[in-house]
Amino acid sequence: MATSCLKNILVKEGIKHSELATKSGVSSASVGRYANEKRTPSPTTAYKLLNALNNFPTISKKYELKDLFPTIE
Repeated sequence: MATSCLKNILVKEGIKHSELATKSGVSSASVGRYANEKRTPSPTTAYKLLNALNNFPTISKKYELKDLFPTIE
């Protein structure tokens, strides 16, 4: 199985699942499942995660949905 794009970004940016969960309103368990590719988020949830990620002041760049979840449009 390929390594999750979300997981790679979280590691690169030094963000914990729980931090993204708090900012996005998505449970930490769900963030973990998405990062470990055990589940695919709905488009609505994917955008919540994207918006929360892009609101971290320490991120190195602004991400697009395809960066996190390439199969979701």
